Amino acid sequence: MPALGLGSSAQFGGYGHEATVCALKDCGMRLLDTAARYGTEESIGKAIKDSGIPRKDLFVVTKLWFTNMGYESGKKALQASLKALGLEYVDLYLIHWPVCPDGTADPVKCRQETWKAMEESYEAGLCKAIGVSNYEISHYEELKAMKCKVMPQAAQLEFHVMQDPNREIIKYCRDNNIVMMAYSPYAAGKAFALPKVKELAEKYKKTAGQIMLRWIVQHGIVPIPKTAKVERAKENAQVFDFELSKEDMAVLDSIHKESSVKICEAPS
Repeated sequence: MPALGLGSSAQFGGYGHEATVCALKDCGMRLLDTAARYGTEESIGKAIKDSGIPRKDLFVVTKLWFTNMGYESGKKALQASLKALGLEYVDLYLIHWPVCPDGTADPVKCRQETWKAMEESYEAGLCKAIGVSNYEISHYEELKAMKCKVMPQAAQLEFHVMQDPNREIIKYCRDNNIVMMAYSPYAAGKAFALPKVKELAEKYKKTAGQIMLRWIVQHGIVPIPKTAKVERAKENAQVFDFELSKEDMAVLDSIHKESSVKICEAPS
């Protein structure tokens, strides 16, 4: 998996076709993140074609929305996503939320049956890797309890400087060799105004956004910022030509003690 990706949700930044093509063609971006819920799968498929980048060089991620949780519905949802993307496979397929449809009598069984469908899709080559998003430790333990063939290989979670970088779910993923991806890396824009982030941006002669993305990268987590602007796409890609010192990493690590915030809540 590339160390940096491009998100495509219309919320908190939006999707821009020109910015996405630019990120692929001009910025060396190779990881594209979408989801059935975002409504951008067809747009991502078009951007891939317009970019001219060979499919084998890309890492495409999409997600199963909670209303399609279940064995049969889970398999149908992946087929629908592949059709929308215009692809034969995705590199990573995720369960978007550990929430089940209204009226589900046994949520644990529903999640386990959904995972079985994910495993079979993985074995069939329709997705090169499978994982989850927004899972808590208890949800991972459910999968262990069913003696699943494949544990989640990757996980998306909200991760930014306004949250504790050492919370238990982070430790759990590391201990279980689960690659983490960070959505909302700017805390929906709230983190841009943080004085400590601004100070480090001046010190390193970088933008506040680049400082925050670099902090995530140095934590060994893959950030997937969203943008509809070409100039921001170019800016986001320029985070590998500098390194934050241990002292400055510690400064950013401590921000959550003063300004803790969670942006995304489970659907209902």
